[in-house]
Amino acid sequence: MNKERYLLIGPVSMDRIVRRNSTESRVGGAVYYYSRLLSHLGVDHTAVVTLSEADRRLLGEFPSNTNIIPLYRDSTVEFENIYDNGDTSRRIQRSNFASNPIEIGDIETIAREEWTAVLAGPLLPSDIPLETLEFLGKRHRLYTGLQGYLRYPAGDMVRLKFRKKIPRVLEAGSGAFLDINELRAVSSDIMGAIGILSEHCGEVIVTCGPRGSLISHKGSLIRIMAVTAERELDPTGLGDTYMAAYVHMRRTSDPEAAGNFASLMATRKLEGKI
Repeated sequence: MNKERYLLIGPVSMDRIVRRNSTESRVGGAVYYYSRLLSHLGVDHTAVVTLSEADRRLLGEFPSNTNIIPLYRDSTVEFENIYDNGDTSRRIQRSNFASNPIEIGDIETIAREEWTAVLAGPLLPSDIPLETLEFLGKRHRLYTGLQGYLRYPAGDMVRLKFRKKIPRVLEAGSGAFLDINELRAVSSDIMGAIGILSEHCGEVIVTCGPRGSLISHKGSLIRIMAVTAERELDPTGLGDTYMAAYVHMRRTSDPEAAGNFASLMATRKLEGKI
């Protein structure tokens, strides 16, 4: 396949962002931020997303060159992201925990097409069932944002824990992404947690906010420095931006070069340039 084409899959969310003295409501979800980065780079991409038909206006927030395939469900997933004292690397989350699974039958036709890679962006464990993930991984290079599979409800609060099916989630694809706080749900021993995940996946990427990122690849650990931001304007979606940039660059580059590029793109997102 000569032309790059990426398939993005996951829910659209309605996000409420709380930072110091400001509150803002906006469209969200990993797939939304993947699409913004790929659009910024001028790369062809298609997004298969779930949301309520009553919230179809949210689709108008996607870049104009994103090909969107909506799957309408009863309700749209909602998140409230509270950044503690303005710290962009720490947040408190609440959700309505809407259940909007994307089944194999929903994507079977489009999965027959050729894709450079598939980026899976679940926000909750129910978003992309394991069977759907494995179906996609058998046919394509699959990269998965692990955060959704680690989340569980404590009332309306979002908590994290390592679930029994995580090894199969990892084994379904070529690479997995998560942040340092999510990694601690695997083990408080950071290096031990990376080792646990790496037993089931050849490429594990951990974003660490202002401390950069870590890439485990075939037994080697690569440290990527963060790119200093001129100003911190838009912190939501940084990990998703990093993931899309990394996967795009990884097609032609080694993990270190891909990580450095992804770090730069994440900083541009933080600065409000993407």
